[in-house]
Parts: sequence; structure tokens; C-alpha cells
Amino acid sequence: DELPEDIAPPPAGRNKTELGFFTNEEFASVPNIIPLGMDEFIEINGTFIPAFGFELPERPARMTQILTSWVVKRAWNGLVGIDGEVKFGGFRELFEEEEIEEPPTSGSRILNGTWITYFMALAATLLFFNA
Repeated sequence: DELPEDIAPPPAGRNKTELGFFTNEEFASVPNIIPLGMDEFIEINGTFIPAFGFELPERPARMTQILTSWVVKRAWNGLVGIDGEVKFGGFRELFEEEEIEEPPTSGSRILNGTWITYFMALAATLLFFNA
């Protein structure tokens, strides 16, 4: 509901999203973006080259990035359901540094944020579309 209608306008007579996906044809595969086909081209510095079959279309990929960022921000400190029960402890627990007091010989700090960005994006997307 926070996404302006003109960003991903739905087809006439349909809602912006249905079953957790955009009804707009360009964004229908967000967040599970379908790669460009081998018969499509991508532009790099004004030169068009054949896609190799794993490149993502720019606008849907950017939409997924924006939505993921929004989800992580909303869930940074955790999510509580309408029943008052904690559904997710938050990304802060996963990615911020934690002080470890013992054993001092093994290092004084541990970094929980060594998870790759992909994990964060995947988790955020799953939370957003399954909440």
C-alpha cells in the first residue's frame, strides 16, 4: 500500500498485488525475477551485447532491491504479529557485532554480520511475502 500507484500500475480492473505478486506485467516476477533469455540483449556503456541467460532485467531487479531494503528496515528490531507474539527476532540479532567476554584468547569480538548479502536479501524477501 505504501508504493505509489504510478510505480507499478495494475491492469484495469485488478489490484496492485494479487497472491503476493504485482499484477503489473513488468514486475510480476518480483521478487523471484526471471533472468533475461539468451535471445535478449543488455546494454553496457552504450553497447548492446547478448544476454547469457543469467542477467536480470534492470527495473524488476531494482524493485526487488528497494523492497528488500524496506523489509530489512521494517524488521531490523524484530516483528510482532497481531497476536502480540514475536514472529522474528530481527536482523539486528543476525548482523550486528556482539561482544564476547569469554574466552579472551579467542578474540574479543565476533561479527554476526559475516553472512553474505544474499542471505539478508533472501530472508527479508521471505519475511515480506510471507508476513
